[in-house]
Amino acid sequence: MVLKDVVFSMGMKVKPECAPCLMRRAIFQAGLAGNGREFQVISAVSKTFADGLSGRNSAEVATDVHRGAYAAMGVKDPYLQLKIASDEIAERYVDVAEKEVSSSDDPLRTALEVAALGNIMDFGSGIAIDDPNEFKGLFNSLMSQGIDADEKALQAIDAASSVLYIFDNCGESQMDKVLIRLLRRMGKRITGVVRGEPILNDMTMVDARRTGIDKELDSILTTGVFAVGVDMKRAPKDLRDAIKNADLIISKGMANYESLSLEKLGKPIVYVLRAKCAPVAESIGAEPGDNVVRFFEQ
Repeated sequence: MVLKDVVFSMGMKVKPECAPCLMRRAIFQAGLAGNGREFQVISAVSKTFADGLSGRNSAEVATDVHRGAYAAMGVKDPYLQLKIASDEIAERYVDVAEKEVSSSDDPLRTALEVAALGNIMDFGSGIAIDDPNEFKGLFNSLMSQGIDADEKALQAIDAASSVLYIFDNCGESQMDKVLIRLLRRMGKRITGVVRGEPILNDMTMVDARRTGIDKELDSILTTGVFAVGVDMKRAPKDLRDAIKNADLIISKGMANYESLSLEKLGKPIVYVLRAKCAPVAESIGAEPGDNVVRFFEQ
């Protein structure tokens, strides 16, 4: 598909519509903090916008926005209770998802579909759901949507012996378990990567240990820093080494796609996500609302 070649040569730059999306999310998390600092947060985000957006990577802009918002709130992890609730609710669907995979004529494709639909656990932007309870009852309808998957992605996953799996959101990570268990049954060594510090509802090492996801992996690392997605400019040595040693990278969610799409990692990447907004959908060659698997070979 020609569009996919254009997609990855362009990468994910910030678009004008990213600004209101980021502002909505910042106001949402200020409400979660519940300490009456909404206007301080709005001021901090507005300053980031005033400093300039054009031409920048969307994940870098988002990191600056949330750094300013968190400083204004004075709260380290405003999403903590939402993360806990997300994991508890999504965990109820793991057995159902496992049965879908085991009964499938194409278990890998089905497990990727399960992992992608979990990416709907993305709160406060107005482009997914705002409450973990909304996930209840959505599983079947999300599964019925199917998945837009590159055949090359399936082939690359099948061929890889070692996989670096970059996690995204809590709750979503429960659906990731289904894919990871299948990959390990296929004989693959899986190294997981979580966020270095709390940001949004993304999974940190604390969250991984709380839910036992660390025990589903052969090893686990962090991105090392406060960042939306993976900031390779500040990535720790162990993560850089793990990238060099992996056969394949599986990158979950929009933030990881946004942050890595302009990087030259020297490794094939499979992006697994739900295209929840028009800029990301256009960039990755999908329609908004699609569950997507894309392969990029550097």
